[in-house]
Amino acid sequence: SPSAETVFKDMNEEMLKTRTVTLTEVLSLSGADGSQTDFNSKLYMNMSSTQTLAANGEFRLSITGVESPLTVEAEVVNVNGEVYVRYSELSSPSQELAPSFSEIEANLKGEWIKVRDSDQFGSIAKTPIDFVASPLPVPFANLNDSQRKDVLSILRDESTYTIEESSKVDIGGVSAYKYQISFSQDQYDRAAKAITNYVKYFKTSDDNTGQVTSMTVWVDISTKRVVKMEFEGASEQGDISGSISFSEYGVTKLVEKPGDYFIESELLN
Repeated sequence: SPSAETVFKDMNEEMLKTRTVTLTEVLSLSGADGSQTDFNSKLYMNMSSTQTLAANGEFRLSITGVESPLTVEAEVVNVNGEVYVRYSELSSPSQELAPSFSEIEANLKGEWIKVRDSDQFGSIAKTPIDFVASPLPVPFANLNDSQRKDVLSILRDESTYTIEESSKVDIGGVSAYKYQISFSQDQYDRAAKAITNYVKYFKTSDDNTGQVTSMTVWVDISTKRVVKMEFEGASEQGDISGSISFSEYGVTKLVEKPGDYFIESELLN
């Protein structure tokens, strides 16, 4: 079988040919203020267009150790830059807040809602879309040949990645290489900005103060595609850890906006 170094090099190219994929994410943020945020999602992404992302899935967000703790569970759809959400749970473990959340849940639960930035829960509803809109340190996108060549010239520079350790393992029924890697933040920033120039729904942030301190990546030896990545990091908000599993590469699913939907304020007022 090919060497670990060869598979990693080929992986960067294969991941920049990704038209469709499903991401399963598990994230945990332990805040410096004692708060705890746990986020889980499963999101199908169709990136056939570089102008607009088509995506759908579900997510669960739990925030505790704060003045207004809450739990949100919902389905989400992203079509042509518009986000629609259908809540299945909106609750709070706080005895003081539980009654008002129960009333909100009764009004919103089970209805499709077109999300606006001004909505009370708008930023929460967009969380799974915002997360995948930021290029990863091992990025994926659907680029054409010349675009891919441009980004690969950055990713394959010897200063970009350091493979600290690699081993052959089985994961999810496939033979894979498991890599412990570190990467240059400057090179990542360059690659991320190049990708966002080509793909309009990917975004970068100039004020990103977070730093990944540990990253492990599993790559299918046969397909040269990422199976899973795990990471730990630190930011001004606290310590973060998480994993992202990749599945259903190349699978086409129907993503369409709901036939009937409301505006949040129509249901709450």
